[in-house]
Amino acid sequence: MKNKKRHAFIISIALLGAVEMMSCTHSSPTPAVSFKADIIPILASYCTINSSCHAGANSTNQETNFDSDSAYYTINKKGLISTVNPSSSLLYVEVRSLEMPLQPYAPLSASDQQLILDWIEQGAQNN
Repeated sequence: MKNKKRHAFIISIALLGAVEMMSCTHSSPTPAVSFKADIIPILASYCTINSSCHAGANSTNQETNFDSDSAYYTINKKGLISTVNPSSSLLYVEVRSLEMPLQPYAPLSASDQQLILDWIEQGAQNN
């Protein structure tokens, strides 16, 4: 009888541990992404400074200006983001598919691509 109680106790502890492990989620929330602190530097590095394609009056594409003062306005005016379906946002799709920046310029790193997606998923705020 002593062994049965001991086995029942051990099984109970094991089951409680299993239930606790299954109900515990360890996913940490995505840190807030700042347009000014996180996204502008990406646009500056890949779209304006290095390639100069989207750099104001001197750009080869004057309709899409990613200079720091104009970037947010341009992104919204041109409809480059969709907070309803972030992964279909043109800004994200073009950097994810490696269409932008154009060759011979280096594509965005996976972490920079993810920052852009996170920013859009978080509501694409001008913060």
